[in-house]
Amino acid sequence: MAYEIEGIDGDVIRVRLSGVIHLADHQAIQDVAKKLIDQGQKLRVLAITENFAGWDKQDDWTDISFLVDYGDDIVKMAIVGPEAAKEDAFLFVGKGLRATAIEFFPAEQLEQAEAWVRA
Repeated sequence: MAYEIEGIDGDVIRVRLSGVIHLADHQAIQDVAKKLIDQGQKLRVLAITENFAGWDKQDDWTDISFLVDYGDDIVKMAIVGPEAAKEDAFLFVGKGLRATAIEFFPAEQLEQAEAWVRA
């Protein structure tokens, strides 16, 4: 599995991404987020990448309905990983196209990322 939801602590979802993410993985994470949002949560996401190899280029990533319907219900998103992945990560999560505050942190700043996403 290319993702693991390591925990849900109040309004914070902590997810670890590794290898190649497939559309089904992405949709499974979104399903968890939808359930919490539908219960009234305004979410915060801590996404930790480890040996992350990107998104499966064979999958059809054109469906942006989650972003349109639920995107603004995610208050903050901290992405942790190698600096070289920063721009691709920002493009993928739509930084600047949604109300969510999104920041990127290098792997050695995991504690700062978690503090930021919870603040």
